[in-house]
Amino acid sequence: MKKLLAMVCMVLGCAGAVNASGGTKTTTKKTNKLDKRTMVVAEKRANHLSDKMIVDLGLNNYQSRKIREINNDVVAQKMAVEAEFAGNQAIIDQKCKEICSVRDVKLESILSTRQYNEYFGDRKVYNQTEKEFMASLYQPAGNQTASSDVAAPANSVSLN
Repeated sequence: MKKLLAMVCMVLGCAGAVNASGGTKTTTKKTNKLDKRTMVVAEKRANHLSDKMIVDLGLNNYQSRKIREINNDVVAQKMAVEAEFAGNQAIIDQKCKEICSVRDVKLESILSTRQYNEYFGDRKVYNQTEKEFMASLYQPAGNQTASSDVAAPANSVSLN
């Protein structure tokens, strides 16, 4: 597990170093946009999960800050695993469980006993919330309908 964590840190460090140095000549603007978009998605994903945990567990400011830091790290690691092992869901699930078990240890030192017990009992709910949030981000625009598009307003008059 320590090797995996070290490897993820190295990959993220190398990516940051390449980005800071301006990249290579073969890097295209499209690739840079995808990387930035992935980073934005990771931040949204981590913030959504953190917001839910903050409200559900009734966290104070210190705990909220720490939860956000931990969830940002966890989501970055999960997204790296998802990208690396795309198409092999069994390995992705195994690696994500390992990442989450490390998060559990970190949370145990930050949360009170009551909060941690509540979190531990609701881990499946938090994982499901995270999956639903990610699915909503990638939902095609055609599937979203507004009520005004479906029916005419109740106060409209037909002039036929």
